[in-house]
Amino acid sequence: MSVLCLVSTSGDMSSRGMGTENTIYLVPYKYKKQVDNFFKAQCDWDLIIYDERFGKKGFDSQKHLRKLNDTFNILEDLKVFTSKYDFRTSWTMRFFDKDELKQFEPYIVYDNFNLLKKKDMKLKKLTKKTVCNWFGDRGYDLNSAKFTYKAIHDPNYNNDWIFINVMKANNYYTDESFDKKEVELFYLNTDIAEPYDAWKKKSFKWDKKNLVNLIPKEDNDKWYEKFNKLND
Repeated sequence: MSVLCLVSTSGDMSSRGMGTENTIYLVPYKYKKQVDNFFKAQCDWDLIIYDERFGKKGFDSQKHLRKLNDTFNILEDLKVFTSKYDFRTSWTMRFFDKDELKQFEPYIVYDNFNLLKKKDMKLKKLTKKTVCNWFGDRGYDLNSAKFTYKAIHDPNYNNDWIFINVMKANNYYTDESFDKKEVELFYLNTDIAEPYDAWKKKSFKWDKKNLVNLIPKEDNDKWYEKFNKLND
């Protein structure tokens, strides 16, 4: 899950301002347009001295300041900014990633929109036809097969998973590809159908709590790297 953030670079809310740490505000992606408008206004204000009309009669430098003020007020109304000290600060935008933000250390993070709060995984409704089509597109014919399945959606990373036990398939290749004594876990957001993990069918519990506990908890890069190694 990529989260946008505003990072102070100078001014009151930076490490060179009223405190010793830079400020990071996490921002919902739905407000990116308003944030973009603010940055355009901030850039125009910073560049007015390069305007060839700067300092000459009739040049209205205040219009850029008014635009900056207007776009700031919009973000303040949206609770992205929280005080007048934010206006007296220069900002940049980044993704909230430790490696990307390392250059801004030390910093303090404000998650005013609870963007980092983990959301509960949910059972995902998939018809038998949808399951057959997904596996069929990847070379496994389940149309006449006897199978049990349940799917889980992870809203934190927008990942979909399916637990499936194929008891019998009329297609020889498909029948030999699945272990009748196992429940296998497949990642649905990919073009390949390779099991990520498997458990003995006899002792397997199909309740939601158990399924959620079996879903990889690493972030996308880490578990997908493990997934690739398992299927090399």
